[in-house]
Amino acid sequence: MTIRKTILTLLLVAASATATIAGPIDDARKLYREGDYDAVIEKLRPVVKRSPRDGNATFFYGASLLATGNVEEALPQLKVAESRGVGEASRMLAETALDNYDVNSAEEHLDKWSANLKKAKKSASEEFETLTSKMIQMRNMLERVERIEIIDSLTVDSIDFFESYRLAGAAGRILPPDAVSRLGAGSDAEELSTAYMPENHSEILWAAADSSGIFRLYGADILDDGTVDHAAPLDDKLGDGGNARYPFLMPDGMTLYFASDGNGSLGGYDIFMTRRTDSDNGGKEFFQPQNLGMPYNSPYNDYMLAIDETSGLGWWASDRNRIPGKVTIYIFAPSPMRINADTSDPSLIALARLSDISLTQKKGVDYKALLESKLPSQTDKSSISSASPRFSIDLGKGKVYYRLSDFRNGDARSAMLDALATEATLRKHLADEEALRSRYRKGDRSVSDAILDSEARTNTLRQRIKEQRNAAVRLENR
Repeated sequence: MTIRKTILTLLLVAASATATIAGPIDDARKLYREGDYDAVIEKLRPVVKRSPRDGNATFFYGASLLATGNVEEALPQLKVAESRGVGEASRMLAETALDNYDVNSAEEHLDKWSANLKKAKKSASEEFETLTSKMIQMRNMLERVERIEIIDSLTVDSIDFFESYRLAGAAGRILPPDAVSRLGAGSDAEELSTAYMPENHSEILWAAADSSGIFRLYGADILDDGTVDHAAPLDDKLGDGGNARYPFLMPDGMTLYFASDGNGSLGGYDIFMTRRTDSDNGGKEFFQPQNLGMPYNSPYNDYMLAIDETSGLGWWASDRNRIPGKVTIYIFAPSPMRINADTSDPSLIALARLSDISLTQKKGVDYKALLESKLPSQTDKSSISSASPRFSIDLGKGKVYYRLSDFRNGDARSAMLDALATEATLRKHLADEEALRSRYRKGDRSVSDAILDSEARTNTLRQRIKEQRNAAVRLENR
């Protein structure tokens, strides 16, 4: 056979092999985009066996293995794809490394990704920049892992995880999403989210979506009679470009814990802390939130941190253990002073991940008995009923409503809420008016005009309440 014929034969064989691979890969690419990862694995397994160095085949095969949880089998395939210049493989490998707190490996994959981008004369993508930032953030967090004492951990259903929190009355109440509408403060909090009310029932905090679909923290004052003032969003900086949920306010009325997936989050939701103070305009301002770091936060979702100063117990929830439909609740002993683990500690990663909570515990301590001695009696779940606005309004035909939740019509409920708010204003106004009359009775005639003005204001408020109540009846009965 001549050299020319030999070369031609080899080219034909190569073209045939390429065509043999191209068909299954095109099919696999379509299946991958549709999310049918098992079908991709089945289709590409023989292809990868025949062509173990093909970048496209090993990528879609490895990515599908990763998506189905076969991490150990997926990584070698993705590394082959990475060596063939597939940037998406570098991204997945870097993300997997960060999920395992392996910062050095993540950096290596990001470097390879960067090199391939430069070779292809492409600029760094937003995903590359985001992963690089997360890698740097994780490295910084691993240098400041707080050494905390985990007393116990519980695995519970995610749908109602907060019911497992056992808080003393002084710590306030973590409430279900429907608490917001039951109090008349607004629409319900997001499903799987929570609301919070302090012990004195002075306010309620919750998360709700704004007009752009981003969840923000909202708050409303609760007046002495249980009437809820108008709701207002809290400071924009709390979400920092993302969603903000799961508020918990300490008894000092200033320290707020919440969860956010915005800038500064390591992955998913992270727990943040901020403090609020009175602003010049009479409202509340919040200082720049601080990420609590590790071990509270992880590359997964961490949220709803609550500290009970009475029992000396802290609680937070996390899905870092990747159990479908479940979360892990960690119960810990809060410390007034942050003490970080030694960066040379061989258990540093385990302490950060909380892969073994016994590493956080003291030897010789019976933690089961310790927990039982600290836990308060079962949290009272009646606080919403006792705080809900109570009133009486006759709708005719023997129908009388006593709570905002009795209204079926939303506009009618709003009208009644306005009436309750005006009634609260009237009560305060009448108290001020009585103070003026008291001064007059004691001989201070300078308040005469003020009393007349106050009486006129009283009549206006009474008329407004009548109109608002009538509107509530009319809207409910139409």
